[in-house]
Amino acid sequence: MPERRCILTFDTLPVEQLVRLVQGPDGVLVPDVAAKLPGRGLWVKSDGISIRDAVKSGQFAKAVSRSLKAGVPKSTVPGDLAELITRLLTKRCLDRLGLEQRSGNLITGFDKIGAALTKKGTGVPALVLAASDGADDGRRKIRSAVGHDVPVVDLFDREQLSASLGRDNVVHALLMQSGGADKLKADIGRLEGMIKVDQSR
Repeated sequence: MPERRCILTFDTLPVEQLVRLVQGPDGVLVPDVAAKLPGRGLWVKSDGISIRDAVKSGQFAKAVSRSLKAGVPKSTVPGDLAELITRLLTKRCLDRLGLEQRSGNLITGFDKIGAALTKKGTGVPALVLAASDGADDGRRKIRSAVGHDVPVVDLFDREQLSASLGRDNVVHALLMQSGGADKLKADIGRLEGMIKVDQSR
């Protein structure tokens, strides 16, 4: 796994724990959650609270100036940078779920998930998605069905899951192990770090 240095903490971390930023044509920082935009990249740990605090205090602009070895005004850093990263990572995760469904790696519905877990040759469970606005009892039942070794993710509500999968009232989804599942797990890890922005309010 490639590693990069966080401009705020100076820690060298795997890129799956970081978010890349680039300067747009107007000089304003743009989150590049896919790490594909042209230009020199700046990397920051996906910690929503730290990013928000650093933006508010002006430390983020100073960190960018230090990294680029050039003076960067505070206005170069969007005031809602943490929220913008969170939105982009959320979209990236939901888009990935749609791709995994079209690839046949995703099963929705409690009964279908239960049947798939008992059927030979179905695959290895990678993670379970449980709607954040679903019933606690349903979350306990799905946890019992898949076992405690399979992570259960409840970052998305049923409206978000349903829209991303093109189905009505999606409350539970089981993702099977694949290369795409590994990418989604990494993005979910980054999103979990950023979601702290909302939880701390």
